[in-house]
Amino acid sequence: MRWSCSCCFLVAVSLTLPAAAQQAPGQKENISASLPGNQIARVIATLPAITTFQASPSDRFLVDLASVRRGHPYRGRRAERPHTGGHVYFTLDRLPLQAEKVNSYPPIYAVADGVVTRIDYSFRLREMFEPALKERVANERYGIGLAFAREGNTAITFHYSIEPFINPDNKDFYRPFLMVKPGDRVKKGDVIARMYLPNNVKLAEKSHIHFNLNRSGGGGFVAPAIFNQEIVREFHRRWNLFSNDPDAPIPPCMGYKLEADENPFQRKPADRL
Repeated sequence: MRWSCSCCFLVAVSLTLPAAAQQAPGQKENISASLPGNQIARVIATLPAITTFQASPSDRFLVDLASVRRGHPYRGRRAERPHTGGHVYFTLDRLPLQAEKVNSYPPIYAVADGVVTRIDYSFRLREMFEPALKERVANERYGIGLAFAREGNTAITFHYSIEPFINPDNKDFYRPFLMVKPGDRVKKGDVIARMYLPNNVKLAEKSHIHFNLNRSGGGGFVAPAIFNQEIVREFHRRWNLFSNDPDAPIPPCMGYKLEADENPFQRKPADRL
């Protein structure tokens, strides 16, 4: 098993590009599955308006907050250091873990009722230098797209990019950590995946979930500002931002310094949501 580190910004971008543009050298065996467009259209008709979550936000975070060691919100394009997704990093008190005991890994939850529209079973990122290994390597991630709301006739998807910072040299390695498939209808709070954490502590410290909203049809990245204030405050308490962070201090929020198209509820800029 090889270990690696890649910037999750590349992950987010790769999901919005045409297939030919997604692949860096060595990415030819990426394995993903998506619902066909005609099925997604039928799904959209069953979803609530995204504004529903402004009035009645979700009370289910994507992971157990007690397991969050560090994190940050979605940083919009007006931030000093923009980043198109929030991050959660995990406590490491469970290590070492055995990959065959999948249920011992941290659970990942459906943040709302919805339909799984995409699964990334294995997605290789660009090669980068990994200081912990003192060599250039490429990691592979897995992920889920959960359509849970709509904006008119456009699906709003909660994007889970699950990034263990390893290359397992096995395209099926992450499959046991995914509990759903495209087309599955899930309820808020269902366990839809498990977070694989490598036993190499230096790499486990970097392992994280990158999360954001997407508008289907190439509508860009959107802040995941759909959680209630209790979750927002508790997540904020656990961020542990670095002292040299150019945006610090950031007030409690799920989206910071947003441009109009990054606001999930109305097309106008917002300093925080």
